Formats: sequence, structure tokens, C-alpha cells
Amino acid sequence: MEQGKKDPQTVTATGARAQSFNIQGVRTIALNNVLTRSGAVTELFRTDWPEISIEPRHMILATMNPGAVTDWHRHTRQTDHLIAISGNIKLVLWDGRENSKTKGQHDIIRFGVLRPLIAVVPPGVWHGLRNESGSIAQYVNVNDVPYDHADPDNFRLSSEHGKVPIDL
Repeated sequence: MEQGKKDPQTVTATGARAQSFNIQGVRTIALNNVLTRSGAVTELFRTDWPEISIEPRHMILATMNPGAVTDWHRHTRQTDHLIAISGNIKLVLWDGRENSKTKGQHDIIRFGVLRPLIAVVPPGVWHGLRNESGSIAQYVNVNDVPYDHADPDNFRLSSEHGKVPIDL
């Protein structure tokens, strides 16, 4: 009889990620849903949290259609702080930074309204997102650098491009 492939451990008994991140500078910050008599409240971002080391300079709300996939992209100056506010999102990261100790490594982070967190993506790390929901997914991106419309800090590759050796 076929034995199959055994699943690796992905979380601890407390629900925390079982392995550390492969890419230097990538991290997550857990957010908590607080149940109230009228529903729930989730604090998304506070500059006095010890894990936050930036002053927010620019924030966007992005909406992804069901099953949508972004292009691979990276920034040279800005650090992304991604917070899903609806749906379920798969964030795939690949370190293509020339002088990085973790060059060539990849990470996958799944997050959403049921698993609220901030995913921190440092400058130079290629990343792409996939909406794994059957409905619209939305996320907020809090940046430490204002968007420069005249000189965007955004470099893109097609999601099918062969440079990044992992699929979205």
C-alpha cells in the first residue's frame, strides 16, 4: 500500500508558526480579534507596539478578485506591512537581494480575517499575493515611504516569469 508523504509541522500547539522565516527581515506580527457585545474589534497598527519600527508614511487598501494573483514585485526603498482585512491571502516571498545572507530562499505566509497578522516585507524581497478565497479579499499596506508618483519604487515581473523559482 502507498504510504504517501507525511505532512511537516507548520504550527505549534499554541498556533504559532513552527519554523522561523527563511528570509532575513521577513516577519509577522500577530493581531488579536477582541470580541465585543456588538461584534469584534481588531487593532491593525500602532506605532507604540515594540515590534513596529516605522512611522507610517503611506497607506493603501488593495482589493483582489476571487482567485486573483498579483505580479511578482519588489521595492528598493519601502518596507511593506501587509494586513488582510477580508478573505484569505497567500503571500509568497523570494529573496533575490545580491548581498543577502538568505539570497535564493523563499517563504510562504497565509493570512486573512481568520488569522489576522501584519506581514513585514523588507526592501528588495520579491513578493506576490494570491487570493485563495472564493470571494473578494482585501488588504491594507502600511509603508514607511510615501508613494512617489513621478518615480515609483515598484519593480514588476509577470507571475509566469522564470526568474523567481517558486510559483504563486
